Amino acid sequence: MAKLGEIKLKQIQQLNTAESSLIIRKHKEVLNLMMRNLQLDTYALTWVQFFKGFALGGLIVWALMR
Repeated sequence: MAKLGEIKLKQIQQLNTAESSLIIRKHKEVLNLMMRNLQLDTYALTWVQFFKGFALGGLIVWALMR
């Protein structure tokens, strides 16, 4: 049982943005923000991005086929 005032935080791995170009750095910052807010690791984030791309691609194909 946790003591009063003791908070256990989950360690979340972050993507390194040190030596990246501007657009790559901004993209990694958005991914880091998603990882912190949704408490995802890199593996789960990869699946989220895969399904997001699949859904957006499906919507684009559907819109073009109409």
